[in-house]
This record gives sequence, structure tokens and C-alpha cells, in this order.
Amino acid sequence: MLRQHFERQTTGRLLLRAVREGDLDAVFALHSDPTTNQFSRRGYMRTLDDARRIMGLWLEDWAREGVGYWLVERLDAPGVVVGLGGLRHKELEGQRVLNLAYRFTPETWGSGYATEVSRVALALAARHLPRVPLVAIIHPENAASLRVAERLGMRLDRHITEDGIQNRVYVMG
Repeated sequence: MLRQHFERQTTGRLLLRAVREGDLDAVFALHSDPTTNQFSRRGYMRTLDDARRIMGLWLEDWAREGVGYWLVERLDAPGVVVGLGGLRHKELEGQRVLNLAYRFTPETWGSGYATEVSRVALALAARHLPRVPLVAIIHPENAASLRVAERLGMRLDRHITEDGIQNRVYVMG
């Protein structure tokens, strides 16, 4: 079962763990900050109901697929969520892909956490889901995320429009 491989991972600095029922406040805090969500095509969350809805999808991902986004905590500050990252199945232009995503609190920007989390996600995908194409969909003005994708060895594949917003699609290699 995939879940046992993906559910909980650590790096030298971080704990990556599956989203769970009790994470509503952490998800809302991360996604209701306009600064953190300046490049999100849906903008920032305004209500706890928005957080409940998205968390429901993520919990379903974990239950159905055994793969989903992680909440990220620093090992030296257990229980304090500093971000979200990892992989989620998604339909993109009629194709089932793994979407690589990362979002962190502004005070952690520049720490390398997005790259660190993404490297774990990419390694797990290569080992356990090698036949599923992996993408990162990035707003063209999000320079930091573009640098992370390039640092990971991803390359620009194409431009797409989702919900009326232009984005770049990065793929491995």
C-alpha cells in the first residue's frame, strides 16, 4: 500500500506528515494569509468552511490514493505547522498527473524548505509511482517557485490557462 511509504517522512530539519482531521486551524492559517497566497489562482481562504472543503479533498486523497499533501513541521518545533507540500493526483488537460505543490509561511521563505520537501516527494514518486507524469503548475510571476522547480531539475514544458489564469507547467528532465 502506498500510504505506508508516503504518510510520514523526515528530512534533516523537517517532519512531513499526512493531513489529518485535527489540522483545520493550521490549514486555514496557512491558506488565509494573503501574502502566502498571492499567486494562488483561487486567492486566499476567507472562511473555515473553505478550509474544511479543501481538507476534505485532501483527506479523501490519502484514503483513496495513499498519497497526498503533507503538512510540514520543523523537527525542532514539533506541532507547529510551517507549510504544506508534496504530491496530489490531479487531472490536467485530460491526463492524470501528480501535482507537486508547496506553500510555506512567509517567515520561512528563503530557508530551502520547499526544495527539501519537494526532493522527498520526487524521490518517492520515482520509486513508487514512476508511470504517473509529475508536474508543477506555477504562476509565471512566482519567481521563488520557478527557482525551486529549476533547482529540482524540472523544465518548462508549456503554458496553460486554468480558471482564467496563465500558468507554466514544469516537468521532470
